[in-house]
Amino acid sequence: MDFIIFIVAMGALIYGADFIIKESERIALHFNISHFVIGATLVAFGTSLPEMAASVMASSQGKSDMAVANVVGSVIFNITLVLGVVFFIAKEMIPKRNLFALDSAWVVIPPVLFFVMIQDGEIGRVDGMLYLLLMASYLLFLFTSSKEELAGELDEDLAKEKFAWGKTALLLSVGFALTIGGANFVIESGTNIARDFGISE
Repeated sequence: MDFIIFIVAMGALIYGADFIIKESERIALHFNISHFVIGATLVAFGTSLPEMAASVMASSQGKSDMAVANVVGSVIFNITLVLGVVFFIAKEMIPKRNLFALDSAWVVIPPVLFFVMIQDGEIGRVDGMLYLLLMASYLLFLFTSSKEELAGELDEDLAKEKFAWGKTALLLSVGFALTIGGANFVIESGTNIARDFGISE
């Protein structure tokens, strides 16, 4: 039963995050927020929303091992599995933005900082504040660099649709409910499955 709950909860997380991303884009477009801002913030944050929701829920339930492992594991899978599959399938990839020259340091700094933080065997609020400041610094860096490079991240079909506050508010509510509820059940069912197989959180 826990396996079924886990799969359904993961689906709720994914669809909930998708609703939030799409409706956030609608609001941004309605208020004429630039394509760069939409791509650099909503799309980037939205793809990490399920992981953040699951980790926050695990942390609130006192399951710190699962909260941290979820983040570390997702980073490893994104870099190895996701990039590996993309690079393997694509014949050639030439990003408009010079990612290697502009963003490579920002890719390296967070893991190195994490390695330094865990040397005392504890991760606290000060560490969290440092990471939030690092995130704010990266956003500032993005805004001060080329402002049109990330425009391609925008869903152009979405920009053509008519905006309706009622529909947007409803779908946002559904998205948050699915994300929060899905995160809760993912942690609960995932914990039970781990225990059944004698695997640590």
